[in-house]
Amino acid sequence: MKQRLYVLKNIKGYIYHVRWAVIGLIVLNLISIPISLISPKIFQILVDEVMYKRDSQKFWIVVVGMLGAFLIRTIIDGLSLKMNNCIHNSFVFRLRKDVFAKYRGSPFSFIEKKDVGELKMRMIDDVDALGDFVGEQVVNYLYGILLLTFTVITSIAISWRMTVLCILVLPIVFIVDTLIGNGTKQINMEIRSVNSRYYTSTHNSLQFWREIKVQNSEEVFIKRFRGFQEILATLGLKSIRFWAYKEVFNDFKSNYLTKVLVYMIGAFFVAKQEISVGTLIMFSEYFSMLFSSMESVNAKRIALKTNSPYYERVFETFSFPEESKGLVSMKKLNDCIRFDDVCFSYVNGQSVLKHVDLQINKGDYIAIVGKTGCGKTTLAKLLLGLYEKETGTIFFDDEDITNISTENMSDLIGVVMQDNYLFNMSIRENLLIANEDATEKDMIDACRMANIYDFITEQPNGFETVIGERGVKLSGGQKQRLSIAAALLRHPQIIVFDEATSALDKQSEDIINDSINKIFENLTVIVIAHKPATVLRAKKIIVMKDGRIAAQGTHDELKNNNKYYMNLVEGMSNEERKQIYS
Repeated sequence: MKQRLYVLKNIKGYIYHVRWAVIGLIVLNLISIPISLISPKIFQILVDEVMYKRDSQKFWIVVVGMLGAFLIRTIIDGLSLKMNNCIHNSFVFRLRKDVFAKYRGSPFSFIEKKDVGELKMRMIDDVDALGDFVGEQVVNYLYGILLLTFTVITSIAISWRMTVLCILVLPIVFIVDTLIGNGTKQINMEIRSVNSRYYTSTHNSLQFWREIKVQNSEEVFIKRFRGFQEILATLGLKSIRFWAYKEVFNDFKSNYLTKVLVYMIGAFFVAKQEISVGTLIMFSEYFSMLFSSMESVNAKRIALKTNSPYYERVFETFSFPEESKGLVSMKKLNDCIRFDDVCFSYVNGQSVLKHVDLQINKGDYIAIVGKTGCGKTTLAKLLLGLYEKETGTIFFDDEDITNISTENMSDLIGVVMQDNYLFNMSIRENLLIANEDATEKDMIDACRMANIYDFITEQPNGFETVIGERGVKLSGGQKQRLSIAAALLRHPQIIVFDEATSALDKQSEDIINDSINKIFENLTVIVIAHKPATVLRAKKIIVMKDGRIAAQGTHDELKNNNKYYMNLVEGMSNEERKQIYS
């Protein structure tokens, strides 16, 4: 009962939205109890009065009673089914929506460490389990308790000695049910754990099939897939075994314990003329109800214990940390972005950024370069608000970034990553994800600025061209230019390119750089790259080394005065070096 009240306390807000349906369902169940209790009495009259005493007048009472009880029961069952579905669907819809919103509202640094399969199972399997709680653990549990109470009273009123003798087998039933229930719970937990890892592996293998093909690793993932299937098959057999135990025992209970046993005991009472045959049949029906209601209550108790981990995971989801939401609304950048003694580390004691001081003025074209692992992308993630700095302050004009609302940050800054995710939809739909209110003219202007419009118009379906999962029907350069167009559709004042050309050939890279130069005329542009050739046209180049800013200046200033920058240049190809010195 304590666990049930704990769950109710946590979901009372969701129950409130379906309270009238819950009340209606409880009322219907209360009405159904006397209907259920009338039916055995009708059978007793049929046997003792109509068949044994040959009272034909009571035959019509039996017929009308049976038909009436059947009709009322059918109506109640239909209404109960409809209300139960309404409660479940409304409850699950609101709960799943809030779980998804919680994922979205949690810090990026927290969510990215979570297993994809685990997050999926929380939102689907665990929410479904909690969605059944109101119907099963509240309404049906209350119905079971009340029916059990009335059938015990009725059975005792008929013959307390028969009731005591028949109830003696119940402790054995509880023990066997508990053993089967505990075994089922253990198997279900193992299946869930394996399914979580299986879903994650399958998701990754399907999403990154191109990379798997390139590395000729298909066999590795096929073996892994086969391994998961074999484990799940083994667990499935164990689950079926416990299901078989349960079905066999249920058959034994319903056909022998509640029928044969009662009739064997009742035969002695009939022989002594303490009860009639009709009364024995009536008692058998009441005891069957008593037994099934007691089993139902016990099953709900076991199910509550079994499903508790599912409930806890949903409640735990609502305790995920909240992304800090500033209240300051910033419409535009008037002056500059400033990093003031900023430090950050992913793991305690292992600093990735160390006392960074940096100023980016409005309208600047800034390039940040350095070797892989020097902290360039981490700097961008702090700027985008994906991570929170450990010490120091990041200012937009004179406002601390933590005070600015996340919605405003998204409006202020557009970003183009090295490998942007494109959906298996049309070009238009992919663009409208960035700004669902964009007009046709907005899309055309953004695509022209990103140097992708001519390619789109050459396609037979134009903006309606479907580009495949992750944009597989596009080249690397086309995907990047489409991503740039999507970023521009948000009308940002600042745009960040994080290694946007690192995986492209020179021709595609030149086209992207031309797009960046067009954008620079109207926006503050921050380009992050490890190749100096990518950032030649920047007003200012920031050189990063080991999480610190090693130098900053123009290309001409750095190539003459900074040895580390020159080492980066020396590491380039001859063609790139010619481009720098030309």
